[in-house]
Amino acid sequence: MRLRFLILLGLVILLACETQSKQLPILSYTVNDQGVKTYYQITFSNFLNQHNKEFTNPKGKVYIANFFFTRCPSICPPMRYQLTNLADNFSSDDFMIISHTIDPNYDTPEVLRTYAESTGIDNEKWQLLTGSEENTRAQADQFKTNFRPNEDGTDFYHSSYVALVDRENRLRGFYDLLVPREVALLKTDIQLLLN
Repeated sequence: MRLRFLILLGLVILLACETQSKQLPILSYTVNDQGVKTYYQITFSNFLNQHNKEFTNPKGKVYIANFFFTRCPSICPPMRYQLTNLADNFSSDDFMIISHTIDPNYDTPEVLRTYAESTGIDNEKWQLLTGSEENTRAQADQFKTNFRPNEDGTDFYHSSYVALVDRENRLRGFYDLLVPREVALLKTDIQLLLN
């Protein structure tokens, strides 16, 4: 009888642990010289989208953000495939994708619009942004990433990661779009924030 009770108690504890909701950490913070955390929210300033309209902070939306450029010959095409898949999977108006170009001298709003049209990007759900190099670098700092031109000027070194941001513009996770298990985790975490 005691053994049955212990087995039942173990199952109850196991099920309780499984059903507790997952909590994503808040990653948008800096640490000062005294070791004190200062939290911040992602902000957007002086960016134009593919429609040549100023882009402002998303209000009440869950979104993922990444950095790319339209002439990218390497990691951008497989990243775009995954992003398109994510856009198709999450039809909610509360979800969006934001992609910042790291080649603003070439990627004007007109180039971004043509790129969006030729690749089937949903213009409402997916915003392609361009701004000055200074603003784009400041934006990359907020998203805890960076980029730099290749030595021969033909490409850029940049990350294949996307950042997940909650409805309050706080960073909640980073996911490599080139790793299938991370894409699966990203889908789970997007749904968690949407719920």
